[in-house]
Amino acid sequence: MHDKAKPIIMIVEDEYLVRRLTAAVFSEEGFEVLEAEHAAAALSAFGVHPNVQVLFTDVNMPGTLDGIDLAEQLKAMAPELQVIITSALPLPRPAGHIPAFFVSKPYDTLAVCDAAKALLAA
Repeated sequence: MHDKAKPIIMIVEDEYLVRRLTAAVFSEEGFEVLEAEHAAAALSAFGVHPNVQVLFTDVNMPGTLDGIDLAEQLKAMAPELQVIITSALPLPRPAGHIPAFFVSKPYDTLAVCDAAKALLAA
């Protein structure tokens, strides 16, 4: 019997401990996890791993691009990409055009895993 390939998620979060904890839970839940600390690193990683299926990104992070900018650019490259955006603050601008699922911080990582699985199953 052949194992089904693990879904691949990219977690973009500048807070190291939050990113590592989130990555650990997603990994335990059966995801292959890629991590990036900001949008530029995520774009670079996506160039190497274009088969990412889910983007889970914080909105506010260092650099010239925020999480919404990142989601827009990656969706333009991979329209089938599922997007989950998180922020402790209200979104600085609408993201419905992406489209994206929004989760406010602090979040329940298992609930976010379930949301990612549901997006992939849809």
